[in-house]
Amino acid sequence: MMSSKSRYLITTADERTWKFNEPVLFLGDWCCRYDRKKIWQLMDAIVCKPYGLELGEKERNYAYVKKITEELLIDLSNILNEYHGTNHKIRYWRILLGHWLFRYVSVIFNRYFTLEHCLNQYKISGTTVFSRTHYHLATPDSDTFVWACDDEIWNNVLYGKILEFLPKLNLSVDYYDLGDLNSFRIKSTNSSLSWKKHLKRALKFKFMHIISFFSRQTDAFIIRDYLPSKIEIKLQMSLRQVPILWLSPQIIVNEPDQNLRDRISLNLSRSKYTGFEHFVRTMLFDLLPTCYLEGYESILNQVKNLPWPDSPKFIFTSNSFDSDEVFKLYAAEKSEQGTPYYIGQHGNNYGTYKFNYSETECVENSDKFLTWGWTDGRSKCIPAFNFKMVGLSHISWDEKGGLLLVEVCLPHGIETWDVNSEFEKYQNDQFIFVKNLPKMIQQALTVRLHPSFLRYKWFENLRWKDKSPFIKIEYGYAKILNLISKSRLVVFSYDSTGLLETLYLNIPTICFWSGGLSHLRDNAKPYYIKLQEVGILHYSPESAARKVTEIWEDVMAWWNGDIVQSSRSEFCERFSRKSENPVKHLKKLLIEKGS
Repeated sequence: MMSSKSRYLITTADERTWKFNEPVLFLGDWCCRYDRKKIWQLMDAIVCKPYGLELGEKERNYAYVKKITEELLIDLSNILNEYHGTNHKIRYWRILLGHWLFRYVSVIFNRYFTLEHCLNQYKISGTTVFSRTHYHLATPDSDTFVWACDDEIWNNVLYGKILEFLPKLNLSVDYYDLGDLNSFRIKSTNSSLSWKKHLKRALKFKFMHIISFFSRQTDAFIIRDYLPSKIEIKLQMSLRQVPILWLSPQIIVNEPDQNLRDRISLNLSRSKYTGFEHFVRTMLFDLLPTCYLEGYESILNQVKNLPWPDSPKFIFTSNSFDSDEVFKLYAAEKSEQGTPYYIGQHGNNYGTYKFNYSETECVENSDKFLTWGWTDGRSKCIPAFNFKMVGLSHISWDEKGGLLLVEVCLPHGIETWDVNSEFEKYQNDQFIFVKNLPKMIQQALTVRLHPSFLRYKWFENLRWKDKSPFIKIEYGYAKILNLISKSRLVVFSYDSTGLLETLYLNIPTICFWSGGLSHLRDNAKPYYIKLQEVGILHYSPESAARKVTEIWEDVMAWWNGDIVQSSRSEFCERFSRKSENPVKHLKKLLIEKGS
């Protein structure tokens, strides 16, 4: 129902765009930064109802975005081939920019329909947007794009573009001059730690170039495979090649050429489309990272000058397939020449999550996708083992220690739905969980924040201080295994990679999240249901708190029970498998022909 009071629309937490002397509508919870609540709480303000959160909406929108992405990939591949004077197949361009393209469509979808939903539901008198004359939405690469999607100015400029596109609206638009600021850039740090890291990386590059003289052009190329270094070295030695821990250089940053982009964009057909489908095509070359257009040739030259194998017997990675632009171009070039390209699973949610587009891209791009144990009938999906946990068969923990609650941070704003509103529900569940614990257990609790929480400006530390000032907070600085060693029980409040790790290591674990199993695929649910039946998994913070209270005095009696161990083992065999001889096992999977 439309609000009866006309309000001034605010789309960002940047107070330069705010109106303090009239009723306002915040487009989302991201506008109301917790560290500024003393300001916005005094305003005559409401927050727009979040968009796209219902499960049915998520499923429909996810399928729709996948469809649009596939259509755009064909068009974009043709245009880039024409501009660069190449004749690469679709798979080449999918390897290079498939992950980015899906995120691009998802972001445009979310911003477009969030704003349209707002304008349909509320009376809007006006808004403020940043002047966009000299501001570029294009980022240097796909990783910077992800961070740009969280930036207040970048999003405000994008919302301004959408307002210009939508049918004429009876609202006033004020403009705020951005001065010399012309694009989003990830802020770099000048700390001594950063300096030391750069020096260490430079030395590693120097060593890589020296030792590469002993490699052969036909050696397998293995980079960032998620294996411990000593295991990777053993794997390469088993392949009868000099072990090299390869590194990928940073790309040369190129500025966007807007005149060029405008000309190329004319080749992208938009005449038969309306609404969102027209807009997502209109904006494609405004947001395409420069590494795929202006900087493409420079990355090609970087690849040619690297000491990487020219004709590798195969390529294998578990980490570089998404945002490593130099590696992706190398992999695209070599795979098109016939080199087998293998990708390993990167963390949790593969084989389980309904909305894991990264998995879709990995399976599509690779000749084999090596999982941590699962298979779903697709011939490319080959069961392997948990690469990250190799070499960690057991760690100690304190049977009389404390309680460790491991939290996740706010996700990037790259989904079709409102991640901020969803995360606020998650945050409140954490408070409910702690509130339902006895005081004795609360006093033994450590809340471990995600190491990156400060970058997302959700201010979990301030929220915990206001809600439960006596709770011990760990800011993500300490190593997680050190924290586990001092705990008798670990609690994960989300479906995490950490859950796969502690179950693999047979560490007493409880997990909880709201929404039950609605985010999972049907073939994964039976394994989670068994965890729920034995008290490992819970669908509410209250249930998890009751279980912690019930077993607190003798966690091991519960954990070592036959039924708990049976469910844990069956789950791990499917999603976090061990290998008795990981080097031999992985070598066999990598050198076997076919799938």
